[in-house]
Amino acid sequence: MTRIFDRIEQNTKIAKVTLHNVVDRQGIAAELFSALGEHGHNVELISTSSAGRGRADISFAVLEADAGDVVKLLETIKGNFGAQHILVDKDRALITIYGSRLATTPGAAGKIFKALSESGINIDMISASLTVLSLVVDESKIGAAVEAIEKEFPAQN
Repeated sequence: MTRIFDRIEQNTKIAKVTLHNVVDRQGIAAELFSALGEHGHNVELISTSSAGRGRADISFAVLEADAGDVVKLLETIKGNFGAQHILVDKDRALITIYGSRLATTPGAAGKIFKALSESGINIDMISASLTVLSLVVDESKIGAAVEAIEKEFPAQN
């Protein structure tokens, strides 16, 4: 049996930034992430969720060293989005799992999430495509998280 992923990468010193209760309208994401880019801030991961009644939460991961400048920028433009407040969670880490078999292996994501849960690791953010699964977790648990994933899907000889 072939391993379902080709490699796992880790990026520590990440901060999760969340704009809460943003107006859910066309162009918000374009305006927000264009402003961040214009100010030289690279976004590692984006996750949104509907808060209902035409509102949404937008979370994204940036380098922890950039978090202060990102928040300063957001404070000046948050009114454009109707955001009610900004929350920053520092000491996060990004795990990125690459594998062409992720999309063709039923239950792969569920098995990864279960392995992390059983290891006492909460997932702050999830982003997935056909060949990439990215997760944000507490930085202090990055080693245990990668170990749990590799144990769930050991390399085959």
